[in-house]
Amino acid sequence: MGYQAEIRDSDVIDGLSIRFLKLFGMWRALNDYRTTGKKSIIIKLHIFGSLMITVPYVVFQVQSFFTIQFDIQKVTFVNLHPLPALQMCCRMLLFWFHMDRVCRLYDMIRKDFINIPEYMRDSVRELYIKTNRTFNVTCLVIFIWNAGIEFIFIVFPKVSVDYVQHHTGSMAAVKTGRKKILSGWFPCPMDEYPYYEIIYVYEAFCLLWAATLLNVYFCMFYQVLMCLYAQFTVLGARLSNLKLDFPDFGLSKRHKNIIQNCNYNLYQELYESLRDHQKLLRYTDDLRKFYNPLVTVTLGIGILLLFMGAVQILLGKTSDPSFLFQLFQIFSFQFIEVSLFCFGSSRIESASTDLQFAIYCSDWYKADVRFRRAAQMLMIRTRKSSTLTAIVMYPVNLETLGAIVQFTYSAAALMSGMVN
Repeated sequence: MGYQAEIRDSDVIDGLSIRFLKLFGMWRALNDYRTTGKKSIIIKLHIFGSLMITVPYVVFQVQSFFTIQFDIQKVTFVNLHPLPALQMCCRMLLFWFHMDRVCRLYDMIRKDFINIPEYMRDSVRELYIKTNRTFNVTCLVIFIWNAGIEFIFIVFPKVSVDYVQHHTGSMAAVKTGRKKILSGWFPCPMDEYPYYEIIYVYEAFCLLWAATLLNVYFCMFYQVLMCLYAQFTVLGARLSNLKLDFPDFGLSKRHKNIIQNCNYNLYQELYESLRDHQKLLRYTDDLRKFYNPLVTVTLGIGILLLFMGAVQILLGKTSDPSFLFQLFQIFSFQFIEVSLFCFGSSRIESASTDLQFAIYCSDWYKADVRFRRAAQMLMIRTRKSSTLTAIVMYPVNLETLGAIVQFTYSAAALMSGMVN
């Protein structure tokens, strides 16, 4: 890739917080790759550490299927925790192999990404701040919610070692055995010293590592998504402000020259807006291609987890409060991620199609023929909405979220009927 300019703090659009990127070293890693083309030690540590942590856990989980007894509830329970870890690894590998594309997409974080006339700088700044406020609050809520889940899992472990090793059926019926954090099986006497203590520390570290990185990479990818929405919104505000500013006077020669200059200036602004729209469409196509596997994995794992939980509820297996609490903790975060991707994609879809109305609200019908033709062409081109896709071509929006919930419940009801 060709080297790019470093993005400084002063280049970031107004109101957008990048503190979480700085806190976990991602801001420095992005700028290092932009300027030198080399991957930062932070990213290498993420990849190496994740493989070192997750590989033993996954191997033991696979081995457990040939060692201990299972029923449908236990299969669900044992597989709850590896799926988010798999999701984390997919995100890191996607970032590792497409880091050049991520760095290019991060150009949208710059306040000079699209051309803003001097007279609109103050209003655009307020618009950026208003738009980015939602994203900042979202990231804060995700991190707080994640920290709360980690704290509850570590301080109040609920998984009985005896249940994992020797029992099936309801977890509430198993009163014996020391409590561990995750549901994984290990080829050792897990309730004896020092194995229990080692496993407890290992699982606590796995949980902290995986949950933290899962949030960091999600917020990083979601930030790019919301920046695209902010740029579409600002472009719409600029188009709607294309006004002919001249008084109502008689058409003397001097006044005709003034009108002609106004038409020329208006056309120049429209031409710049047209170029910015083309630029946004190019970045949207690039983002859609890059996010397709990311969104597909997120929706796929989200549907699988929701399906597993729905089956448990419909089969009446959730009478155990600890099992129900485990389901709620994991499903809540997964549902938040799926909802935010659908919500963010819907906002981009709305902002991109609203450009039709924005240009219509300008003074295009008062301008000269050249401007009117260009404006009408832009109205036609903005009819095509911009949205994320999953599985190559399936659109992701709020309708998708409703369809996921409906499909999950229907499939779970069908499966529970077959089992019963």
